[in-house]
Amino acid sequence: MELNSIEDVKALNEYKKMEQIQKIEKKFHRLGFVPYMTLGALTLYYIFTVWLDGGSWSNMHFMFIASSMASIGYSNVERTDLLKQLIELKYGR
Repeated sequence: MELNSIEDVKALNEYKKMEQIQKIEKKFHRLGFVPYMTLGALTLYYIFTVWLDGGSWSNMHFMFIASSMASIGYSNVERTDLLKQLIELKYGR
């Protein structure tokens, strides 16, 4: 692609900025599913290990639940960072 004028350079920069905004919005949307997927995983885990196994809780059960909660927290932190980037790209600093 040949850039012949300042307008071409500005248009190319604007195009790259729009692509980056779309990538960030896509990531942001995908990270929104993490709490729901974790809830589903914990529900299946409960059904197969605790309910069908006899109902005893061990330390591994609590470790799995704690790591699941940590992953939700991490995804929320990532979403916050992406939201900051998105605001900076759309509205400037």
